[in-house]
Amino acid sequence: MTASRQLVLVKHAVPVLDASRPAREWQLGAEGEGQARALAMALRRFLPFRLATSTEPKATRTAEIVAGELGIERTVIEGLREIDRPALPIMPRDEHERFNARLFQQFDDPVIGAESARAALDRFTWAIRDVVAQDSVQNIVVVTHGTVIALFAASHNPVDAFQLWQRLQCSACVVLGLPSFQLVEIVDPVA
Repeated sequence: MTASRQLVLVKHAVPVLDASRPAREWQLGAEGEGQARALAMALRRFLPFRLATSTEPKATRTAEIVAGELGIERTVIEGLREIDRPALPIMPRDEHERFNARLFQQFDDPVIGAESARAALDRFTWAIRDVVAQDSVQNIVVVTHGTVIALFAASHNPVDAFQLWQRLQCSACVVLGLPSFQLVEIVDPVA
């Protein structure tokens, strides 16, 4: 274990995109499952750790694979889910980024679904604080989603939330020190 505790916020592995369903219902396919196994190996450096995950299938399956590979348990927590989003068409990356930029610019308005960025950040912050409070010894690893990771990290550090969101590909990690939530490092995705 590292000298000081860390909170590792992990963006779930690659899901199978399905425009007929909201992103909160997307599942992992073979590529995502392989990525989750590689992620488990990359997360070994944070052992021992408490593992928590969002309720969304792509995150719970990522955490399930990580837990199985490392022989640890996981906890599923509602408040760790992504910002509310309806079913949307699959867009090219640049169009998706322009569309989502509004969410970060109009912080107090629900621009994509029923939840504003502020509401999502508040919900996520409560959930993170609860997970951290449950274990004062181990590192904490949370498998969650890009938007809430970016919002949370930016709320505690001098980073631009939208730029961080743009950087966070599937299985990327944002490592924060505990209890300060100060940014330690950003770990790019595993293969």
